Amino acid sequence: MIIIKPDRLRFALIFYLQRLFMLPLVWLVFRVLNRVEVEGLEHLDAVEGESVILAPNHVTAWDSWVGTCWALSSQRRFASRRHTLAVLAAPENIPTAPLRLLVACLGGIPVDRERGVEQDGLRDVVRLMRRGDPKVVLTLFPEGTRSKTGRLRRRGRPGLGWVQRQTGAPVVPIYHRGGRQMPCIGRRMSIRIGAPLRFEHLRDAPDGLDTWRAVTGEVMDALRAMESSPVRPPSPTPPRRPRRWTARRPRSERQPLWV
Repeated sequence: MIIIKPDRLRFALIFYLQRLFMLPLVWLVFRVLNRVEVEGLEHLDAVEGESVILAPNHVTAWDSWVGTCWALSSQRRFASRRHTLAVLAAPENIPTAPLRLLVACLGGIPVDRERGVEQDGLRDVVRLMRRGDPKVVLTLFPEGTRSKTGRLRRRGRPGLGWVQRQTGAPVVPIYHRGGRQMPCIGRRMSIRIGAPLRFEHLRDAPDGLDTWRAVTGEVMDALRAMESSPVRPPSPTPPRRPRRWTARRPRSERQPLWV
């Protein structure tokens, strides 16, 4: 997978392809074929006009578009040309070259999970977020890889903490459940959007591995808190109106259809 340059071409491709290809596809899967309930959309109001890091739990390849989809469909301010959407992706999980090119045009930035922070993908993310025009909505998985059970059992990777320290962007934790079989039909899925984390208490901490792990650890703690909290009960459905059945009159008593 490649990093598209120059930036003007990249931003134009991302803007149009996401709205022509990604949003209709995700809308079909999440809105039409399945039932999705979202909590905490009001937390996105607190990051208006800023570059932001979305940190969802990682179960399937569809997780890359969970937070991005709802940020676009539910908050019009993220759907403008002033924002560009990006997601960190591992090229080894994308089987073919044409598909890798499509993911790159949709905002995918290649990263090697074994190389740490010394790689072009992460530095390109930091450069774009520091640039500030347009604002970047970055999806970054704190676990670094998928969970086979759907539970948060791994220790978070320090890469998220490094990006946050380099950019100062707020981190919005997102926890979703019920999407392990995506894409599918007839499933029920819930998405929880947490309050943004700004890490003001770590502003004077030294920029090192321990601080990066502390940032990622707080994000993982927020995700675990959302995982253990009870699911919001669905709204009760209104009772169905009983159908009134009337006895059928004998044929001899019916009115004729003609005179």
